[in-house]
Amino acid sequence: MLLIKNILTFLWSAWCMLVFVVLAIICFPFLVVAVFTGNSKIIKAAHYLPAYGARIALFLWGIKIEIRNKELIDAKGQYIYISNHRSYLDAFIAANVIPNFLKYLGKAEMLQWPMIGYLLKNYYVPVWRKDKDNRAWSMQEMEEKVKTGCSFFICPEGTCNISEDFFIRFYHGAFKLSLETGIPIVPLTFIGAGERMPRSKFLLTPGSIIVYWHPPIFPSEFSIDTLDEVRERVLAIMRKDLLVHYPEGKYEL
Repeated sequence: MLLIKNILTFLWSAWCMLVFVVLAIICFPFLVVAVFTGNSKIIKAAHYLPAYGARIALFLWGIKIEIRNKELIDAKGQYIYISNHRSYLDAFIAANVIPNFLKYLGKAEMLQWPMIGYLLKNYYVPVWRKDKDNRAWSMQEMEEKVKTGCSFFICPEGTCNISEDFFIRFYHGAFKLSLETGIPIVPLTFIGAGERMPRSKFLLTPGSIIVYWHPPIFPSEFSIDTLDEVRERVLAIMRKDLLVHYPEGKYEL
């Protein structure tokens, strides 16, 4: 039975990869053309194309998303969204549930990836996590881009957490961006992404993912001297959600 399950998982993952490649090939020319027009309205509109593609992909991958606290969603607002990070699916989930004009902060290593690297370079903001000077450049880029009215999705852990602990490190960048721009932070908790597509295995299985939405935290509620406190506040919010599904206080590996 285990062998059959593994074979089916592999075949389904191959199907999911095919879906991703086909959608990427369809969307990519429109994204390139939008950049070449140099028209800010066209480029802004093009940001929604990957979001639609992500929704189609999750549907065809058999991933169903349930949003808790949906009444808190403000489609017209500008926010800095942050979440726990367990899977490459997290970017697809964010695109699926966040209705705002959205940009991502992504690790600079993805600049080398076909098509995704082009998106990161021309639509979003790369960050070199281990380089202090380049991290400062990324912060400046985000501060500049929010002037266009966009929201940002940031995973403060910086990389996928493949441990059993709920969180690894939690960088201050999102909170500093909030202070510098006056844009509130909205914590999101993703449940089940690591089970659907583990970062360590790169295999995908159909199933449900739950997203917890939370009220915004305004920069007036903290300062540069209380970054640790607001970070712990966010961690406590996410931890409470996670404990509902992982009562032992750790992820299932």
